[in-house]
Formats: sequence, C-alpha cells, structure tokens
Amino acid sequence: MVLDCLGNHRRTYRYFKDKYCLDLIAEEFSVAKEDEMPLHALRQGRWAKFLHKPLLKSLLADCGSGKLRLDQLVSVYHPKQYVFNLSLGKWYRSCRCCQQTSRPGGSLVLQLNFERRHNRVYEQLLDLSFLDEYERQHFNAKVDIDGYSGHPVNRVRGYTMSWVRLDLDLDRGECLIEEVQNDWLRDAARLAKFFTVSLRKERVAALEASNPQFRGQYEEFVRYENEVLKPYRGIWAEASLAAVLEFLRKEVGSLDIYYHTADSGARLKGIKNYFPPKSLYSSLPEKFGFQLTEQVPDMLKSNRVTRRCLKAIKEPVKFYRL
Repeated sequence: MVLDCLGNHRRTYRYFKDKYCLDLIAEEFSVAKEDEMPLHALRQGRWAKFLHKPLLKSLLADCGSGKLRLDQLVSVYHPKQYVFNLSLGKWYRSCRCCQQTSRPGGSLVLQLNFERRHNRVYEQLLDLSFLDEYERQHFNAKVDIDGYSGHPVNRVRGYTMSWVRLDLDLDRGECLIEEVQNDWLRDAARLAKFFTVSLRKERVAALEASNPQFRGQYEEFVRYENEVLKPYRGIWAEASLAAVLEFLRKEVGSLDIYYHTADSGARLKGIKNYFPPKSLYSSLPEKFGFQLTEQVPDMLKSNRVTRRCLKAIKEPVKFYRL
C-alpha cells in the first residue's frame, strides 16, 4: 500500500558527516513550531551532546544574537557531501530464518544507492565479456560485487550501498526498524583482500577463474576499494538511518519509531547464526537519541505469533525508542 501511494520515483538524498545532528535539531524546531531557539535552551536540551562537533561549533559561532535560527541549520553547506539515489522496495521470504522479520509478513525497504560518480568508476572495472553464457544470464552487476544477492537490493537502478528494513503499522502509528545493513562495502573489502594476496602470490589464473568480470583490473579494483569506497565506510550507517528518519517524517507521517536492540532483534527475528554487528543495534541508535525501553510496540503485542515469542523470553525484552 505504501509503495502504491508513494510510488518509486527518483528521490535524491544529500548527506555529509554528522548531518544527522542538524536534522535532529531541526526536528526540534518543527515540533516546537519555532523558527529560532535560544542557545542556552539548546545547551540544556537533549541534543547538547552534539554541540562539541566541529559542524555545530562553527555554526554556533555565527549566532551573535544568542539564538540559533532554523534557516541556519537547513542552509549548512559541506564540501564533502554525497548524493544518494533513494529507492523503495519490499522484502518477503517464506522461510522465517531467511525472512528475519519480528512478526509474520514482509518489510518495506529503503535503499541507498550510490551516486553516478561512484558508478562511473566502478563500471570502468567491469568487463562482462569474460563471463560464460550461463554466468551472463544470471549475473547482475547492479546487485552485488559478485553479481548475485538474496538481499533486498535495488536490481534496476543500483548500485545499492545499504538498506533499511521497516515494519510499519499505520493504524497504530508505529514503525519498527528491523535492520540497517550493507553488503557492498563488506564484500568489496573481502574481494580486495583476496585480490591483493593472490596478486602477491602470482595466482592470476585463480583470480580469472573466480572473478572473470574484473579480468585485467584486479589492481585497479584494490585501488577502488581503498580510495573510492573509503569515505563511505565512515558514514554509511548514519546516512542510512538519517535517510530513513527523514523519509518517515516527510513522506509517511508522524510515527512512534522503535529500533531493535541486538538481543530483541536476534530473538524475535529468529537469528541463531551469523549475528549482525552489535554496534548497529547499540551505538548507532544511541547516537541518534534513541532511548532504551521495556515498552514493546503495540503491533508486536497484538500479533499472536510474536506475542508467543515474547512470552517465551523470561527476562524483559528491550527496544530502542526515539
């Protein structure tokens, strides 16, 4: 229903390091319905922890009146910004261990796709003519470094850097962030390490057999991973979460937003192996101001399957709540 209503037109999202701090403070202006805020109120508020960041320090230095204006926040320019192409998708798997949703059903997916300057560099490394007929039929360069993926990536616009899966209940006004994840950066690092070791040991034949799409460009791929992808590693998680919060507020509406802890996510989504990095379910939501709570989202309590899972857990189940 959300996909039908909102469509999947091109959405552009600009991000630079720590932009989420500006976004969260700007949301305070929106809630208060004010165009300016006294600095002493900002220093005593929930976002005081952001004020030590260089981005905010330089901004507050220009507040000679003792007040921060909303137009100052929204007009901040950063020279090192990245322009992502956002797309919407859906995720559903019949097998619970593969689906990894907290309650039966699918997820709405917000995908962050690389901008054109990245795509141009990456495409110069590819030569699909070295693939055999079967590989060419099944290979999709936009899906993943290896050309194959079982994850909720964009298979048309690509190339998907990361995605956020959402469980929405518009009747109850709730949203549960199921996961924030990327494959591209992790897989590129793995492949670059493999290329480096193989080239040092002069195992070029093994490279050509395992990754023919990069034939003759193995050293260039290592440089691509070290130079082109390096800046994304420091921002991908916060950019993904910031993008989804902006999307929810601007296009979906006012919602009570929850986020899994590492424990609640593993237990309710049935994850028993290959656990995601704990930082994505602890330090990431905390830096955005999510607070730990034992309050379970109503949409989970009202579902029979999930309610049974919650009862089976002896200790209190905690979530993050914005």
